[in-house]
Amino acid sequence: MLQRKVRVYAPHSVTRVGDEALEGSTGLPLGLTERVWSDVVGLYQTGLHPAIGLCIRHQGRVVLDRTIGHSRGNGVGARRSAPKTVATPDTLFNLFSATKMITAMLVHLTAERGHISVDDPVHRYIPEFKQGGKESITIRHVLTHTAGIEDLPVGALDYEVLNDYTPMIEAICASEPKSTPGANVAYHAISGGFLLAEILRRVDGRSVQEMLNDEITGRLGLDDFRYGVVAERTAEVAHHDFTGLPLPGLVAEKFRSCAGISAQEAVELSNDERFLTGVIPSANLITTGRGATAFLQLLMNGGTLDGTRVFQPKTIQSAIIKRTRLQLDSTFGFPIRYGEGFMLGGRRFSLFGLNTPRVFGHIGFTNVVVWADPERDLAVSFLNTGKPFLAPGMLRWYWAMQRLALEVPRTSITQMPALASA
Repeated sequence: MLQRKVRVYAPHSVTRVGDEALEGSTGLPLGLTERVWSDVVGLYQTGLHPAIGLCIRHQGRVVLDRTIGHSRGNGVGARRSAPKTVATPDTLFNLFSATKMITAMLVHLTAERGHISVDDPVHRYIPEFKQGGKESITIRHVLTHTAGIEDLPVGALDYEVLNDYTPMIEAICASEPKSTPGANVAYHAISGGFLLAEILRRVDGRSVQEMLNDEITGRLGLDDFRYGVVAERTAEVAHHDFTGLPLPGLVAEKFRSCAGISAQEAVELSNDERFLTGVIPSANLITTGRGATAFLQLLMNGGTLDGTRVFQPKTIQSAIIKRTRLQLDSTFGFPIRYGEGFMLGGRRFSLFGLNTPRVFGHIGFTNVVVWADPERDLAVSFLNTGKPFLAPGMLRWYWAMQRLALEVPRTSITQMPALASA
């Protein structure tokens, strides 16, 4: 069975480098950044990704900020003569499901101020949610993917939702849980983000976009960090392509049940201008690699960045502490641990490389991954535009993360006392 791939160009011709600290200035092993970048080049050469971006901060300084490939014009089946745009470190990428971290932190900020508690039932703020046996579902259940409402009705996620997601809330409120709240871990790909955003809107009065700007990005000067983009900037967002092998029937069916559309339809939706300019609180935070790592650095610093405090340390501790044991996620089909809005690392099994017990971060459709590692003082954003669910070349994707876990020395957690008890 043939894989869907894009045309590969000479790596040096499509590589762009941003501002990077001198090698060795932060104590990383000599040559490590080049070895990691070599892994990324190998991933690009598989033809699974039109564009890849990697940004790494160590001890708060950007030590690697590079892109390879084309942000537009080199999709599957594109003609060699078609106009192409080389990706740069200023290219905007979609974090997809890693957006959930940002929405979760707005929830935690609201809880920090005493306006809600994550142990409150959802129906306290959305009364119509109580129907269908959902009265015991709490905000914490939603944050930890244990609410039992992971599936969406087919067709629920459509273009109309992007501007008015009242129908989405109505559909979720009318649904019945698939399992007892708190009993089963099942990734809520779309539903959880909409619920959390609606709670924030009803409690605070602002949209999640307004809250993000007022409370975080505006204060920190992170201009390129928002849900969607303004219409004039849609061409700056990297274009996505469905690559790799076709999904097996069971996997395709599972994706459709939790997203409400097929995987290929989801890729097409992600390139639509209505998606790019809408607000999807679980799936369309758009930023650069630097923007993503700045947000992670903010959390790893205990809630401050460049002298500006956004969160109290205890708020971040609550968000990243382990809330579920390592267990099989019934949506993904592989073992994972969750905090409250975050995926967590581990010693023996981890999405972020072996021996990463204090890592917190998130993956995004399908292999965007952003994470912070307080023990190694690393903040990493690994962004890409191919959407291969199944492909042998994805081993190269995992190896790049594994190399960081293996080669970056672990330091004493006491160097970051704000996260010492997390």
